[in-house]
Amino acid sequence: MNKLPSGTVTFLFTDIEGSTKLAQADPDNWETLRARHHAILKSAIESHNGYVFQIIGDAFCAAFHTSEDAINAATKSQVNLNKEVWGDAPIKVRMSIHTGEADIQDNGQYIGYMTLVRVQRLMSAAYGRQTLLSSTTEQLTRDSLPKDITLRDLGERRLKDMPQPEHIFQLIIPNLPANFPPLRTLEASPNNLPTQLTSFIGREKELADVKHLLTNTHLLTLVGPGGTGKTRLSLQIATDLLETFPHGVWLVELAPISDPLLVASTTAAALNLPAEVHRPAIDMLCDYLRERELLIVLDNCEHLVEACAQIVDRLLRAAPKLHMIASSREALGITGEVSYRVPSLELPDLKNLPTFELLNQYEAVRLFIERATSAVSTFSVTNENASAIAQICYRLDGIPLAIELAAAKIRALSVEQIAKRLDDRFHLLTGGSRTELERHQTLRATLDWSHNLLSSEEQILFRRLSIFVNGWMLEAAESVCADESTLGGIRSEDILNLLEHLVNKSLVSAEEWQSETRYHVLETMRQYAGEKLIEAGESENLREHHLKYYLTLAESAAPHLLKPEQLEWLVRLEAEHENLRAALEWSLGKERPEYALRLAAALGPFWHVHCYWLEGAKWLERALAKPAQDLTAAEKTARARALYWDADLAQSLGYIERSKASAEASLALCEAGTDRRDLAIARFFVGFAYNRQGQSDIARSLIEQSLADFHELQDFFWEAVTQRWLSFILVAKGETSRSEQIAKDLEAARKAGERFSLAAALMNQARWAWENHQINEAEAYLKESEMRYDQVGYNAREVSLLRGEIAHYNSDYQGARNMYANYEEQLEMLGDIYMTSFVLEDLGILARDEGELQQAQSHYEEALKVARVVGDKSIIGFRLALLGQIELLQGNLEGAKRNFNESLSIVKKNDDLYSKSDPLLIFSNANATLQPQIAIRVLGAIHAYYRNEIKGPINPLRKRDSDSAITQVRQRLDESAFNVAWAEGKNMSIDEALDLALKTVEEM
Repeated sequence: MNKLPSGTVTFLFTDIEGSTKLAQADPDNWETLRARHHAILKSAIESHNGYVFQIIGDAFCAAFHTSEDAINAATKSQVNLNKEVWGDAPIKVRMSIHTGEADIQDNGQYIGYMTLVRVQRLMSAAYGRQTLLSSTTEQLTRDSLPKDITLRDLGERRLKDMPQPEHIFQLIIPNLPANFPPLRTLEASPNNLPTQLTSFIGREKELADVKHLLTNTHLLTLVGPGGTGKTRLSLQIATDLLETFPHGVWLVELAPISDPLLVASTTAAALNLPAEVHRPAIDMLCDYLRERELLIVLDNCEHLVEACAQIVDRLLRAAPKLHMIASSREALGITGEVSYRVPSLELPDLKNLPTFELLNQYEAVRLFIERATSAVSTFSVTNENASAIAQICYRLDGIPLAIELAAAKIRALSVEQIAKRLDDRFHLLTGGSRTELERHQTLRATLDWSHNLLSSEEQILFRRLSIFVNGWMLEAAESVCADESTLGGIRSEDILNLLEHLVNKSLVSAEEWQSETRYHVLETMRQYAGEKLIEAGESENLREHHLKYYLTLAESAAPHLLKPEQLEWLVRLEAEHENLRAALEWSLGKERPEYALRLAAALGPFWHVHCYWLEGAKWLERALAKPAQDLTAAEKTARARALYWDADLAQSLGYIERSKASAEASLALCEAGTDRRDLAIARFFVGFAYNRQGQSDIARSLIEQSLADFHELQDFFWEAVTQRWLSFILVAKGETSRSEQIAKDLEAARKAGERFSLAAALMNQARWAWENHQINEAEAYLKESEMRYDQVGYNAREVSLLRGEIAHYNSDYQGARNMYANYEEQLEMLGDIYMTSFVLEDLGILARDEGELQQAQSHYEEALKVARVVGDKSIIGFRLALLGQIELLQGNLEGAKRNFNESLSIVKKNDDLYSKSDPLLIFSNANATLQPQIAIRVLGAIHAYYRNEIKGPINPLRKRDSDSAITQVRQRLDESAFNVAWAEGKNMSIDEALDLALKTVEEM
């Protein structure tokens, strides 16, 4: 037996009785005693083919293939522990043995919740030196017990969390104690707690929190909305604390009663107190409880909250040793009360799901699996249904009741079908246990119960709040939900008070956000309230109010998003993003398209900075699709702004034709208007589109004109942006040095004080430093750029790209691949096909350098497709040269000739300084061994071109290609021939070098 048992497993659990007290009483010797204990147990377990798979403090968890081995190991352990001389701190160990189903995982831990819980609970009922067996293990070993070992039948006992009583047996070992106090089971303490027919899942943190709070208060109220498991949690706490209260733990169920006068008598009846006709029940309770130490659980107080408050206050004042747990939608509101809000169950992140084997680490998922398995014994989590299970739990907000009702549907529907039907969850989630309270049999009934306890004004506000998505601020609720004239019933000044009521009644949650309070409702409750809103006929008016409020917010924010105060506005819009989406969706259904256009235009800078390019482009496309005839002046302005932001997002996504068309349409509208700023922005985007298509002369004229306008208007943001893109054109034409322009761009960005433009300028500065081999300076600029991008919530993908290139240059291929992969992943999220093609280009060069030529060719071909769609001739020329090089390296001469010829022919017509040199350099590298003299002449021309025309260094990765080519040529030419060819090249113009390369290609 060389592996851990799996399937049917016998478990032996042990721990030292009173270990905490022992450690505190003799701290100097405790670790020595514990080590001896460990050694005795480990030896006994392993000598009987057992496997210790977990040790927690002084508790051992061991697994065995057979129950006989487990009993032998327990016997030997107890005998040897008893023989040991412990001195003044005797070690007494309690043990339990149970056999059940469990599967071993790769990490050495077991999956088999009910089996492991049973053996744990069995051990908790034992005393030191006592070993208990479950009935399952007894049946397996009754005829094969070791010599002189017998079993004592202790009868059926109720264990904590176990749905059915357990028949327990005690191992009788000669010369060891055989008589012990009554087992620590539920029968040991007086109580009226009901047997729980289902297991208790999770809530470890809540259990610990509540037990700790109970040590410092006499009244703890568990609050939360219906279905969150307040009753189940209070019963579990009560069960766990049975041993703490010598006079018992008592449950008072208030749900069945509706008369406040019956609260006291119901409590007395739960404690088995006989009724006294001529004496009030509250007086009888006070006398009975005065000297007793017990715990009372008052369950479901919300419909009798005032009566409960009065009675609890009276009892606690009369009985100093009394403790009480109340469960309610709202706190009782009396002196000394501590309220604890019961949260929803722990949920997985749908965007980052773990493997299906690990999905049950989340409480909500574990509950679904447990209840689904109870409904259909063959149910299991698979790779195929794991995502649907996570979606169900997430969409049901982790509400235990809702999850249990959904799990029960597994009898009739697949997990995937259940997930798809949650949009109509109130019809789906019905059919709970017939023996449950009526309101727990359907999700709708649970929420109806809470809703019916609200005042009429609270009901009105509750349903109107459903108009908000993912939360709201007080100002929004006051603006949208208060309307006496048409909707009736609520004044703006009453909203705060009513909101506080709904928070207290657990229907709305409040959290501190940006030094203010932000409110939320669970999605399940929002859908319920939304139905009530429709029933009341208020939906249309509320949507209109909601749209107008968020349109005002977006238009108020827009000017600030491109200024130094942008951070607080970006955070505000991000928090309201779901509300803005809902407002957009509603506006697109209206007859007046200017609402949709105004909202989309106002959100343009937000979408740009926070990288919602694809989403923003879709909203703008829908808004701009509305008819545009007979526009008012305001509608023309809204349409013009929507068009130029569409141009911006389209160019970010690589949709250059769409960008150009939208920019030109915007410019036409702006030229007919009077807003000079809008006109300059539209003109800039037209110029930008022309530059992306390689028509830099037209682009330059347009961008320079806009730059002058922005300067005169003192619009520092747009001046900095326009200056940066004009710099690219001027540097490419050789009219200014790159270092001079980068410094100028950085100065303009710092003057603007807006972080997005500053981050972009710093990024350019970092790249310049790297290309000049100033690695430390590059990293410093990178860090500041990344920090600025992070501040505005921008996806700083360019940082990953540059770090990838630096790693690539340093031959850290794995580091480069990781950075490129991160960059590509970010771009895929943004939908940026244009920049994605640059990642493919870099991955292709990386694959080439690693000798993976076919992979490199595949990357180049994909990158070239994008470049052709965009129409950027410079990029097309470079990628064709890369393909030509790969074809040549693979021996495909015709393919190499075709690609090099097209590449060099394209770039010969360009006036971009950089576009001519890079394809030529790749050509030289590819021909270094075939045509060494031609290659070195072209390289000489390129180096002279950089020195005299570009006046800057060669990109380090291109420099490495150049160095590689020079090395190869030197291996084939003697020093004299090399120097002559190099000198000839230095005296050639770049166009002469292109002509030489093209002629060489034709002769290949």
